[in-house]
Amino acid sequence: MLKFDWNILWTVINLIIFYVLMRLFLFKPIKKTLDARKELIDKQFKDADDAQKQADELKEQYQNQLEGIEEEKKQILVDARANAKAEYSKIVDRAQNDADKIKADAKRVAEYETEKAKREAKEQIAELAMETAEKVIGESACSQIDSDLYDKFLNESSDN
Repeated sequence: MLKFDWNILWTVINLIIFYVLMRLFLFKPIKKTLDARKELIDKQFKDADDAQKQADELKEQYQNQLEGIEEEKKQILVDARANAKAEYSKIVDRAQNDADKIKADAKRVAEYETEKAKREAKEQIAELAMETAEKVIGESACSQIDSDLYDKFLNESSDN
């Protein structure tokens, strides 16, 4: 007959109890810790992916802003050139007006000086004519007659 060994039975029972205890006190906490670690790692990967997506979106926004800035820079340059051209035209027009005014003033001054020189020449001619007339006549006419003749000569010569 077969001989039954109680040691084997107690070893098997001890192993089963040891397995159950290990499962309760060792495997479950270790499994819990491993699951928590896995969740933490998954969360970190998800956060890293989200951060990468945000970085890509920000990069795209910055690229769009840079393109917008380039367009804005070009527009500002166009506007600045237009403003400079308008300002240049204003300055040139103002300078032309000032030059025309200076020419007109110079022309008036020249006409005035010419007229003044003509009057002075006529006065000198009248004085010379009076002196010549006095020498020819030989006597000095009265000052009232001289003055009347002088004024008459000037009036006649200014009409011409």
